[in-house]
Amino acid sequence: MTTTIRARFTRKPCNLEEVLHNTDPSAPPESIVIEFRKELTDVEYDVFASTLLEDRDWLTGRGGHANGQRQVVEVCAPGRTTLYVDPSGGSYGRYVGVAVATPGDDQASAIRWLLDNRRPDVSIDQALRTLRIALSGDRQAMKLIDQIASEK
Repeated sequence: MTTTIRARFTRKPCNLEEVLHNTDPSAPPESIVIEFRKELTDVEYDVFASTLLEDRDWLTGRGGHANGQRQVVEVCAPGRTTLYVDPSGGSYGRYVGVAVATPGDDQASAIRWLLDNRRPDVSIDQALRTLRIALSGDRQAMKLIDQIASEK
């Protein structure tokens, strides 16, 4: 199952606070492709998030645009905001963004989570039938369930 992630970016932010407070909410979110995932400890993440302009070898040569999508490095740590970094061929956080929720994302994520975390003795079809019954009055949810069912 492929989920499209959209994010808004800040150009050359010094730290996470700039990313969170300087991202232009009127700018359209960009579709991104994760080309590399970097998992950090919470301490490593905090250091990274406070020094986004420092060079990092794991960012070198990554990023840019291809096929109308921004190529990024996903940077994550337990309990921290996931960052999407586009060094645009450099080795620092030239463009740093955070995911933007689009209408239906929260509901779709919740439905996917329920399906992915169902009891082992419950089939995907049985789970989908149960969700359809529970959410029958919500047309948007029914469309999401149909879309998700076609992906499984």
